[in-house]
Amino acid sequence: MKTDIQSYVETARELWRPATVRKLARDLAEIAADTLVRKEGPVRTPRSDRLAARIIKRGRGKPDVVGLVREIQSASLHLSHPRYVAQQVAAPIPAAALMESVVAAMNQSLAVWEMSPIATAIDRDLMVSFKKLFGYPRRAEGSFVPGGAFANLTALLAARDALEAGASRKGGARIALIAGRQTHYSVARAAAILGLGADSVFSIPLNAEFCTDTGRAHEAFATARKIGFRKFILIGSSGSTPTGSFDDLVALRELATSYRAWFHVDAAHGAGLAFSPRMRSRLKGLDLTDSITFDPHKMMFMPLCAGGVLIRNGGHLARPLAEKAPYLFGSERRWPDLGQFAIACSQRFEALKVWIVWRVYGPQLWGALTTHVCDVARAAFEYCSKSAVSQPMHIPHSNIRALDLSTSVVEALIGDIGR
Repeated sequence: MKTDIQSYVETARELWRPATVRKLARDLAEIAADTLVRKEGPVRTPRSDRLAARIIKRGRGKPDVVGLVREIQSASLHLSHPRYVAQQVAAPIPAAALMESVVAAMNQSLAVWEMSPIATAIDRDLMVSFKKLFGYPRRAEGSFVPGGAFANLTALLAARDALEAGASRKGGARIALIAGRQTHYSVARAAAILGLGADSVFSIPLNAEFCTDTGRAHEAFATARKIGFRKFILIGSSGSTPTGSFDDLVALRELATSYRAWFHVDAAHGAGLAFSPRMRSRLKGLDLTDSITFDPHKMMFMPLCAGGVLIRNGGHLARPLAEKAPYLFGSERRWPDLGQFAIACSQRFEALKVWIVWRVYGPQLWGALTTHVCDVARAAFEYCSKSAVSQPMHIPHSNIRALDLSTSVVEALIGDIGR
């Protein structure tokens, strides 16, 4: 009679059997391909809550892996569907999406060079490309992170320690964050995590285009000064989450200089416009910043997760993140241990999918894609401008637009979703 341990040992052997692995890989790749080319049926499966309960129940025990995954895929939101237009999550470029299984299989950890020699070299090569794209100097430093929230946290960590030397060791930094009203909520969350306090964030009103009103920024600085703040981080947005608006970065740079403030720009959504010859002017002044956030999993059409952060003076990033862990870091070599440039200790090889697309297809692919989706948003704006039931709130700066809809239209839309 087999013991439980013997039974699971046999199961493990079967899981790693070459023929089993290759068949599972083919079956799962077919499901992934179906997802990437889906053009029929609804974007979201009706009654998905009931489906979720059934799938979770079925997942217990020893179900058929491929059958279960196919059911999950069928019940999920279909981002590659031609009618998918909602949310800030991209339909990924197929080569990038399919690269994820390779990344997972290799399972390289970029925290330590010895664990990822080739991956580290590719990651650093890609960061050099981003520095050139955004007009940053060679001394700039950065890393890939799990999205814009981590990127903003990393940038603000560097800013805090640059403005308040030794803040990572002794704490007690008192710095005000001056930010446009549409600044992403992750900035306030980062302020709380870093010990600056969410109450240290002061809001600048918006202008008619839903951009940070640079003419009223002095009001926020004055309010912070009254409370006793003397050190500042000024934050701009390039592609805000609610309306996709782009701030005047040149004017914000002038403000930051006048107040001796660190100038950070959250370009998580809009940085991809740098690839578009027609749209990149929206990012004028991005090269004047002290730090930037960018998310390839938005306007570069990468699968989650792929966020990035760059700090103009790399030393400001390295100092608060340098750790004395000789069992991991410290040996002299050409390539760094990336665990010394990122908050996370385990660094996934996120660079590969971005690097492959950039090298194989070229940056022109991103230029075409970003320009196209912005053209689609503009066409929708023109259509809605002529509609009797909807009123665009603004001319879209990118591929995000906001609408005012009549109550009857909202009710009709909800009814359609329910069916």
